[in-house]
Amino acid sequence: MFVRTVDALDSMLEALARVFHVLANACLLLMLFGTAATIVLRLFGVSFYWIWPWSMFFFVWMSFIGFFVIYRRRKDIAVDYLVQKLGHRAMRGSRFFVSCLIVFLMAVILYQMPTIFDSQVGPIDGVITPWGELERFTLSVPLAVSCALILLNSLADAIFTLLGRPEPGQFESADSGSA
Repeated sequence: MFVRTVDALDSMLEALARVFHVLANACLLLMLFGTAATIVLRLFGVSFYWIWPWSMFFFVWMSFIGFFVIYRRRKDIAVDYLVQKLGHRAMRGSRFFVSCLIVFLMAVILYQMPTIFDSQVGPIDGVITPWGELERFTLSVPLAVSCALILLNSLADAIFTLLGRPEPGQFESADSGSA
């Protein structure tokens, strides 16, 4: 029962990673579209001041949304040369230690989220919606969600390590080699 629950969590995290990947790419496309529109429209003497703040907003969201995707897909930088030389037990031990460390770090960040949200007061100048300017705290919402998902992913990885299973989200592909 416990193993099935962890497997279901892993499947849910993989599905969310796919959704977050699409969302991060959508943010990038919106930034590129806004920038291209600004360049083209200036040829005709038209300029919208709000495109730049929206581009910055989407850049922040793309980065924070992509944070989970990069971690989940193991596209971050890992220097494991020494641990690999020490053998399988060292790899397993370091994998468990790193997973636990990441759970701790994400828990600290999530614990601080209310303070982060409370310190981000006021509107973001130029990020205008039909309901008014967006509040600054909205910049950190995807960071909080990504940190929560990374915490769950690392918790699953720690459990998978103890069970002697591969890392969550690991799938065989042409680019799954170690960096």
